[in-house]
Amino acid sequence: MTELLLIRHGLPQAGVYDPGLSPEGTAQAERLAAWLVHEDIDALYTSPFQRARETAAPLERLTGMTATVLDDLREWDTDVSHPYTPPEQINADDPRSVALSEGRYEDFVPDLDWDAFRDRAVRAMDTMLDAHPGERVAAVCHGGITNTYLATVLQLPTMFWFHPGYTSVSRVRRMPGGRIVPHSVNEMAHMIAERAVDAVA
Repeated sequence: MTELLLIRHGLPQAGVYDPGLSPEGTAQAERLAAWLVHEDIDALYTSPFQRARETAAPLERLTGMTATVLDDLREWDTDVSHPYTPPEQINADDPRSVALSEGRYEDFVPDLDWDAFRDRAVRAMDTMLDAHPGERVAAVCHGGITNTYLATVLQLPTMFWFHPGYTSVSRVRRMPGGRIVPHSVNEMAHMIAERAVDAVA
């Protein structure tokens, strides 16, 4: 069995292109790393976007691993040239904000080429799963690509179907026969609890 952890980046800065993490996002990434360091992760990947790379950095430091940058893990907004604004900070009267508040997540990006985005999401996950059979792989990426991949695995009619929390973890497992099985969605325990670690004999 191969396990893949899909991790959304921490809260980014607003108002800049390809933003890094905000102070809150940095704290989220630190809590995530302190939680996941006990999971015996075998490989670490990250989207090329700065907010994902900075989220992966504390886990790199604690594990001694260097994250592999996988371009296919990038979010749908690759070609957007205007400053980035976290979805939760978009003006309330913006149609995108209204769509999010009503749970119409796909209407947040109505012009997206869904087929191409879905194909890229599946390709990214297959790349990592194929490279690490029988291992546990962590991939720091984005809410959109996580949504799309899980929707594909679950055979859902919509590609955007839930709103993942910052630094949330969603897991899938590739079973020995090749089937992809969802294991969890939107884990956030690291933000409210400390992990119990077995005493070393």
